[in-house]
Amino acid sequence: MGVSVCFKPQQQGFTLLEIMVAFVITGLVVGSLLNLFGSAMQSAALADEYSFAVQVAESRMEAIGSEIKVEKNTVTGQEEGTPYQWAINMQPIKLDDKQDEFSLSIEPYQVTVVVSWKSEGKQRQFTLSSLRFGEKS
Repeated sequence: MGVSVCFKPQQQGFTLLEIMVAFVITGLVVGSLLNLFGSAMQSAALADEYSFAVQVAESRMEAIGSEIKVEKNTVTGQEEGTPYQWAINMQPIKLDDKQDEFSLSIEPYQVTVVVSWKSEGKQRQFTLSSLRFGEKS
């Protein structure tokens, strides 16, 4: 009786090529994830900037009529300690052809607040518009 022994070559590890392919795939996945997170962070920062610009515009709009007189005028300024500049433009408007027939001492004004700032090398701005009443000029 004879015993036949068959030896199979056993693989004891990964080949150099398999390890290199795994590193390349891992590098691509990590690179894509970092790019995705970087874009998300930029978007979040830009949203934060716009949120602050909205607050500045709303606060300037609230000041019209109390701190800033409603009249045909353009008022400009800058938020202290920030790169945000604002401009308020007030222009009287005619709502109706018969508006002059009324003996009112007030008239409507179109009020526009523009907040601008520089971010990532680009000029950005936010505009808020409203109707206010002021004394007739």
